[in-house]
Amino acid sequence: MTRLLGIHGVRNYKAADTTPGLGAKRLRADWLEALGDRIPGLDLETAYYADLLRSERQSDELDGADVVLIEQWARAWGVDPSGVQGRATGWVRWVCGQVARRSGQRPAVVEKTVRMFFPEVGRYFAGRRAAVRERVRGALLRHRPDIVVAHSLGSVVAYEALHGLADELDVRLLLTLGSPLALPHAVFHRLDPVPRDGKGTRPAVVRRWVNVADAGDFVAIPRGELARVFPGVEELPEISIAPAWPHGVRDYLRHRTVVETITAGLRAG
Repeated sequence: MTRLLGIHGVRNYKAADTTPGLGAKRLRADWLEALGDRIPGLDLETAYYADLLRSERQSDELDGADVVLIEQWARAWGVDPSGVQGRATGWVRWVCGQVARRSGQRPAVVEKTVRMFFPEVGRYFAGRRAAVRERVRGALLRHRPDIVVAHSLGSVVAYEALHGLADELDVRLLLTLGSPLALPHAVFHRLDPVPRDGKGTRPAVVRRWVNVADAGDFVAIPRGELARVFPGVEELPEISIAPAWPHGVRDYLRHRTVVETITAGLRAG
């Protein structure tokens, strides 16, 4: 039996998640359904922190901090966000439309993802980081995984939590999916530990780190940059998980490349 811990990304809070345990149980069922029976001998658990990043606002309007992150993300796509005046809905729509043209995605899909993703990223870095990391650290120490699979913002949390565990774990494989870790300024330059000379470091408890991203995943950018700024990371060729929304964790988990990478991790001693 090989232990795998899944670490989720943004917008995973549900009203039924009245306790972190119930949220983790629901997510575990989702991940197991996506993986199916293709990976024998798998003991899977999920770390749940979605309640800690939940918005306390009644609307989905973006605040000033969210807008700054979107500007930084747009520049990583080569979009000058000063092309439209103001910071209201029209500005967000224009920026997302420009990114959609470059990524080959529908503008509405890009805008929806941006509105889901950056508010939680902002809340994580603005004051909820310690609580989220402690929750994930607890899950890591309880489950003591051989493999960690981290999606989206979860890859940022996993990176930081694993760095804080020194010699307490032995993780054969860290598999990051749709990761924004290399996104300059919005994420990369805010990491703990702080990158030095433009480089991050693989957590000492991780033997092997593999990164996978959909070719149209507009969160996992700059494309191909993660392996450059984190030496030792294996960047697998871009894949296509789902044309309608290329950032969903269940579509990543269903993809043959992801399953094969996990299976290879099971065989690794």
